[in-house]
Amino acid sequence: MHDALSPVSAGARVSRVPQLPERFMAPADFVWGDFTAGDGATLRWGYLAPRNPRAVCVLVTGFREFIEKQFETMRDLAALGLAVWCLEWRGQGRSSRPRRWPNRPRARRFDRDADDLAEFAAAKLTGSLPRILIAHSMGGAIALLSLHARPCLFDGAILSSPMLGLRLGRLPPASLRWITGPMRIAGLGTRLVPGVRRWRAPTRPPSPQRSRNSSDPERCSLHYAWLTADPSLRLDGPTFGWIDSALAVLGRIGKAEFLDAIPTPILLASAGRDAIVSRTAHRRAAGLLPRCTLVELPESKHQPFLERDTIRDDWFAHIDRFLGERCAAPGSKGSCQAAE
Repeated sequence: MHDALSPVSAGARVSRVPQLPERFMAPADFVWGDFTAGDGATLRWGYLAPRNPRAVCVLVTGFREFIEKQFETMRDLAALGLAVWCLEWRGQGRSSRPRRWPNRPRARRFDRDADDLAEFAAAKLTGSLPRILIAHSMGGAIALLSLHARPCLFDGAILSSPMLGLRLGRLPPASLRWITGPMRIAGLGTRLVPGVRRWRAPTRPPSPQRSRNSSDPERCSLHYAWLTADPSLRLDGPTFGWIDSALAVLGRIGKAEFLDAIPTPILLASAGRDAIVSRTAHRRAAGLLPRCTLVELPESKHQPFLERDTIRDDWFAHIDRFLGERCAAPGSKGSCQAAE
């Protein structure tokens, strides 16, 4: 039995904001809104667009993330000519959360997330402009589910450190599921895994040396700054249920026949200093996806979009080339040509 969802005023702006440079704050023409999924869940979105976009995209993020963390990235994507819709997953940010323990991650229903993404894209990405999917980490796993099920929905996909394998220590995933699975069956799926505690503000902000996400002195502390200012955005670390569901979906999307059936042009960034997801899984997937370009970012930690300027600028240059070379022109069939 699933937890009841609590509605949220997703489109409302936050009541408290951190003291950050202007580029990390919402642009003046930023638009907030709510999307109602087929089962009534409310998903928050944010929208930013240039005057004359060359393409339109949906940006989806990773585990525990939220729209406020993406303001600078959305500004820079808009500068490349993208109209950007940023969607928050259920249970994160200000999208619908369970009434009981709203800050505790549940086992994710990844196929439902993929359905939410498809419903949202079908509703918002109208017109003749090329349709692009941009996804980070956990969002990358959901993106592949969506691309596999609906090969004509997007004309191209950009995956930043996609969650294709998790770095969880020495136990292989199959052995680990002998632990996580029974915990879920016993009703203990909402328990935090060993070594993880409920979110609390650290005694000092993250630093480039300690952060697993970024080596940039300002961007590495964005998550901390927003959660400290607005506690409603907080989400605890992984639970047994979340880990079990993640391992299950990774087993599915990692199969050669699954990846081979995705015709969409894909740009995949693999961070050389990633301590969260598997680089080996990235290289394997890039070799199996029919139209994938792998970008190795040797000095990047887990979040290339939040890295220091030299790394980040290189990543954006690859994105700009991908948009120009691989994405279909307005009005064409795009990736569907490969599916025919």
